[in-house]
Amino acid sequence: MSPAPENSPLSPANVALPPQERGRTRRAQIVRATALLIDSAFSTGRRGLTLRGIAEAAETPVASIYHYFPDVDSIVAAVAAEYGSELSSAVEAGVSRPTASASSLLDTIFAVYREFFSARPGLRELWFDRKASDKVVEIHRHFRAGLAKILGAGLDKYSTKPHDLLTYQTWIEITGILWEMAFQCDPEGDNRVIAEISEVSKRFLHRRLGITFPPSAGTRGRDREKPAASHATSSAPAEESAPRTWELPPPPQARGRKNRTLILAAASALINAQGPHGPDVNVRAIAGAAGTSPGSIYRYFEDLDSLVAAVAAAYMHDLLAVLDEVEDASEGQDYGSFNKRKMAAYQAFFARRPGLRELWFDRRTSEKVQETHAHYRRILAERNHQAMARYSRLPGEMFGHTLHIEVTGALWDLAFTLDPQGHPYVIDEIEELGIDFVRRLREREN
Repeated sequence: MSPAPENSPLSPANVALPPQERGRTRRAQIVRATALLIDSAFSTGRRGLTLRGIAEAAETPVASIYHYFPDVDSIVAAVAAEYGSELSSAVEAGVSRPTASASSLLDTIFAVYREFFSARPGLRELWFDRKASDKVVEIHRHFRAGLAKILGAGLDKYSTKPHDLLTYQTWIEITGILWEMAFQCDPEGDNRVIAEISEVSKRFLHRRLGITFPPSAGTRGRDREKPAASHATSSAPAEESAPRTWELPPPPQARGRKNRTLILAAASALINAQGPHGPDVNVRAIAGAAGTSPGSIYRYFEDLDSLVAAVAAAYMHDLLAVLDEVEDASEGQDYGSFNKRKMAAYQAFFARRPGLRELWFDRRTSEKVQETHAHYRRILAERNHQAMARYSRLPGEMFGHTLHIEVTGALWDLAFTLDPQGHPYVIDEIEELGIDFVRRLREREN
């Protein structure tokens, strides 16, 4: 592996190269052995790593590892930095190849991504890991910013509109979540998702940079959409369609239901104030805030993760209620008006409770909270499908709505990462994606 870049965000105490050649060789040996362990442990990745296991793979004593890294997290972060550096180098090499057009340049970039990600599934999983530590998250952020610069350097010569680095950062977020989904669907990269990456990229770059691309082969009239189910027959509450296996049944007595509600409210308030990983997000502190004992919490929730998942579910029920209000207020209007009102509602909702918003977008949550997130993303995709049928008469396929929810979710996260009230540029792009979704369906119909 190539060395991590000098401007890596990892602190010197964690990843600085030792001054002696022997030390540098030993450090590289540890990182290389860890990378092989991660790549061979596909689907368990970094979570199965121990210092002892790394030491055995690197053929070095455990104690010697502490000369170079303070803990396993720092070693994994160094592996992520190496992987990010190799990805950056591969993309930069692809961008530097002579190309006759922006379209051929995109084809080259996508081929580089697909080949790179399919080669080492375990390291790819680390790159897209939703439970990465702060150190690895910082590595990911650093290299995504670097990739935006590399891609900008290659595409700027085709641009005809003013823009800045944020344009390419937004594109990286849009395509990043889709690349992750492509390899979740197929270890070699799902063709449908990769086709969507190409289509969304071309439309984004045309809209934001003024780059013109030839029509995609077979786009017009292909994949005829199935007839829409009527709004009446599809209006059953989707949130009941897939019960979450971690939930305990609600208490039958009114007093029990009241106690559960108080516990849930206390947990929600603490998470909103401190974020999902705050110092008081624990059973004892939540019990104190609810005016009950820690033991009583376990009458209603299996464990802390189940309680946090219930908080996430309640938050999303609130969002669904807001969407109901938007739909009622948009009766008789077109999709554009509905979409604009929906964007304003989303922005106000996410801005209002920052800690709970952070829980919704948290990539390091437990399996139970991840299950809750996946459940409600499916619901949102179904709601989007129903709204499209209702307001535009072009419902589209559920697969497309699933991709759309994942992409817009990544952009909402980016919008509030850049600005606590939601970055206007990114929110504008979310709205544009919704309008473009309808436009694409109409193009296929004609």
